[in-house]
Parts: sequence; structure tokens; C-alpha cells
Amino acid sequence: MRIVRLTDERELIRLFAFRYRIFVEELGWMARKDLGVRILVDEFDKESANYAAYDDAGRVVGSLRAVPDGTLGLPLERCMALDGFRARKRIVELSRLAAAPSWRGTLAAALLMKAGYQWAEHTGATHIVLDTYVGDDRLQRLYAKLGFEHLTGPYPDPDYLWKQQVATLYLDCGRVHREWPTERPGLYGFFTGEDERIDHGLRLAPRVVAGTN
Repeated sequence: MRIVRLTDERELIRLFAFRYRIFVEELGWMARKDLGVRILVDEFDKESANYAAYDDAGRVVGSLRAVPDGTLGLPLERCMALDGFRARKRIVELSRLAAAPSWRGTLAAALLMKAGYQWAEHTGATHIVLDTYVGDDRLQRLYAKLGFEHLTGPYPDPDYLWKQQVATLYLDCGRVHREWPTERPGLYGFFTGEDERIDHGLRLAPRVVAGTN
């Protein structure tokens, strides 16, 4: 597996199509707003660092985006205000975390989260936030293992069908560096260490093998 930060438009379209297959077609979480174009993309993607996970054949098998707190604000603020939490903080939101069915239960999601964390720190973020589905024990366990804590209780997200309840979690990057080297050295090494499987650069993603889209 290789995790790549994408800048090539063709590869971004492949990533957005993967998101559509997972979030709309497979899981049925999000409404179809594609108007015939089967991609999942919104106004935040232009300001985000979009990461794709590729398998050895060049197929997209995972996704994550890191959204800086810019002119649009953050995606989760469309339904949850962060005004009181914002003071003297530089925030990045991680969203669109997904893995193909055959890659669930592997390190794919954790490596994508690691990539997002490292990009956020590189941009000077002091805190990372995300939202997660209430009742999804698999995701809850992953985020807890990675050190995220609850910021809010459940609330409905209008972007999702059935008024799915989500909760906002956060990670204090300063605490990671102050406390984890002694309290959680393994996790600290995972988050902050270099990893040849992660490419944060501006190079193009791996060339796709014919017939593997």
C-alpha cells in the first residue's frame, strides 16, 4: 500500500469517484447529488490536502482529506459551531476517511490518519477535529486508539441520509508532543515517524495498471 497526497486532476477525479462508490453506493450514507457525474466532491476539496491509498496494482483503495480552517471555515461547521473551541487555535479537520471493503481491518485507515496528522502539523495546526458516526464501534475504537477525545455529544448531520447522528472529536497536537513520548511512545512514534509508504510531496500518483480502475 502507498498513501499519496494528490495534485494531479485525473487522479483526484479517480479519488472522488472512489468516495462516491463507498459513501453513496455501498454505504448509502450520502444522498445522490451528482447530476449524472458519479463523484463525491464539494467546495472544501479545492482547499484541502487530498490523500489516496493505492494498492500494488494502482487501484484506489482508501481516501482521506485534511481541510485547513480557511475562508470557508470547516465542513463540520455546517451543522456544529466551533466558536468556543476556536480561541487561539489553528484547526485542521480530517474527513472523507474511507477504505475499500477488502482493506478494512488492516492498517489502511490508520496510515491515512497518520498522513493527515502529519500534513496538519506541517501547516502549523494546534488541534485536529473530525466527526464520526455514533454507533460505529469500529471507527470509535480506531479514533480512541489514535488519541482522539470527544468534543461534542451526538447531533444530526444534514449531509447524510436518515439524519445520521455524529459526534465531533479532537486531538491536541501540543499534548501529543508533551505527553506521548513518555506516556504513549509507540503511538507517538507511529504518528510522528517517517514512513516510506506515505508520500506528502507533489509528485503524481502511481501510474494505473490497465484495467484496474
